[in-house]
Amino acid sequence: MTLIARAGLTISPWPNQAGRKADIATGPGWLVAFAFLDADAPFSDYAGHDRTITLVEGPGFTLSGPGSPDLMVTEIARPEPFDGAWPVQCRIGGACVVVNTMTERAIWRHVITVHRGANLAPFDPTGAEVDIIVVLRGSLTVNRVVAGRHDAVRLDAPAVAHASPDALLYRTRVLAA
Repeated sequence: MTLIARAGLTISPWPNQAGRKADIATGPGWLVAFAFLDADAPFSDYAGHDRTITLVEGPGFTLSGPGSPDLMVTEIARPEPFDGAWPVQCRIGGACVVVNTMTERAIWRHVITVHRGANLAPFDPTGAEVDIIVVLRGSLTVNRVVAGRHDAVRLDAPAVAHASPDALLYRTRVLAA
């Protein structure tokens, strides 16, 4: 198990320079990162990738592009999948923070689950390339290590975890396609 403290993440520009991000974990063909939506902006082209964007804080935003209806993202912790090739324009209702998960479709797929409250089943990362849990609210304790708001835990072995009663957790498992 590895603690990934939000305070230790490096903020860098998006590939298209239109926004900012902080990578939580990355590998060949996959990425889990915070993105900071500070202004209306186009999203980068990730043809061949599946993307899931999840609002963490802020009033929300709308993704629009040709050939698909607008995707309105206004609910905290509700994962919204979309094709990375979709030429998306993001219109924000105010500054937002999101978790962005991307996987290269030919190699990987990702499974997102949201956990609320203190009642957690044991986590088992077996079979996953990576298994990341991001604390959106409250705290999570794994092997006596405490992760707070916006910290993440990378699971390397089965673990029993304990969460605070107000916990809101975002789990990403990257699996072979």
